[in-house]
Amino acid sequence: MTRWRMMLLTQLLDLIVIFAIALVVYPVASKTQGWLPPHYVLGAGLVAAISHISFYQAHLYDMDSLLDPVRSMKSLLWRWTVVFMMLAALAALVHAPNLYSRLWFAGFYVGGFAAIGIERFLVARLIRAWIARGHHTLCVALVGGNSLSERLIERFRDNPWGIRIVGVFDDRHRDNVAHIAGVQLLGTIADLLEYSKTHEVDTVVVTLPISGSDRIHAIIRQLRQQPVNVRVLPGAIGLERISPIRLARTELPGVQLIAVADRPISEVALFAKDVFDRAVAAAGLVLAAPVMLFCMAGIKLSSPGPVLFRQMRVGYKGRRFNILKFRTMHVAEHGDLRLTQRNDPRIFKFGSLLRKLSLDELPQIINVLRGDMSLVGPRPHMPEARAGGALYFDAVVEYADRQRVKPGITGWAQVNGWRGPPETVQQIERRVEHDIYYIENWSLFLDLVIIVKTVLVGFYGKNAF
Repeated sequence: MTRWRMMLLTQLLDLIVIFAIALVVYPVASKTQGWLPPHYVLGAGLVAAISHISFYQAHLYDMDSLLDPVRSMKSLLWRWTVVFMMLAALAALVHAPNLYSRLWFAGFYVGGFAAIGIERFLVARLIRAWIARGHHTLCVALVGGNSLSERLIERFRDNPWGIRIVGVFDDRHRDNVAHIAGVQLLGTIADLLEYSKTHEVDTVVVTLPISGSDRIHAIIRQLRQQPVNVRVLPGAIGLERISPIRLARTELPGVQLIAVADRPISEVALFAKDVFDRAVAAAGLVLAAPVMLFCMAGIKLSSPGPVLFRQMRVGYKGRRFNILKFRTMHVAEHGDLRLTQRNDPRIFKFGSLLRKLSLDELPQIINVLRGDMSLVGPRPHMPEARAGGALYFDAVVEYADRQRVKPGITGWAQVNGWRGPPETVQQIERRVEHDIYYIENWSLFLDLVIIVKTVLVGFYGKNAF
């Protein structure tokens, strides 16, 4: 269980505890048995919703607050009180001061705060026990095999926060050095990019001297290819304990870092996006079944061979996967890895129709259910894809930044008319611009907008062939 799952669990427990206290207090206060009346349910719901928002804004779900509930009790009590003051004010505004029993109101206030306090102490014990068993709340990679890295490693060797230094990476590492302060030296920045594809890395801390700004800038440029937080340690002063060691809301307690890049989608949001993708994909597979059967029949009648074909594409974190599509070319032509061109003779007539209507993309719903793709995201390309004679990776500096999110069936570029194989470097540049805009401005609402636009108008356009 990672730190975000523990934070999510605490948020869920808060909601359960609040509703449970409201339910338990009611029969005692009203001296009647049964479920809460509708207006009491609404009141409890408002308290739960507003409390959750208030606690979240006060960072009461951050790991430092969860590990030290005593320190967060004052803020918790203040915000809990404000919520009940708001509920009382709301009842007065609707001219219903006696809407809620005073005994229930008081019991809910006192009992709710006590229950949340007890819950927080139990969660803190659970997290400490979880860390004691060797689990980690944050995995950190260091860039720089120097004395600053050594001091940082020593700071968190036996820490109560569960922070783990996974390794040290440095392009200028010495061959005769295998460890830095007991932590393994795992190679170069290129090795770090490969390592992060298969291992958990939450944050990368660059400990190189600030004077080497050009080198740091180049390293940050490379690290932006992966969905990690990138931080710079501003020399020895970043390790000085000017403030108490338990600094609130810092990634590494007691360490001052400069934030230079953030992962585009938080772990919690990524989880929500994944749940949304799989739920919609499962429903979409059922709804699209008649259309997919029609496509399968048309392919079988038009060209001998399998209905589906698989092709290697580059996906999340640069990982490669097999994308599924309805076959639109004659079987003998699928060994030809050239990108599709206008009036391509390899495409049979029914296949051309599928391409123009984007129906050949429907099997990618299965890729979404597998977890290889998302419903919305940058379109995945072949590793050897070229535009204007240049590889996409070489043609556009920001191209690899698209790998920070899962590739999608549709995307911001596609619904804005940038669909089909790029024929020029300018075309792939425009698509990358749209993809980066999507990544930097992601929200579930934006995903919904793109899905609706795709369903209503598809991504038929002048570049569809």
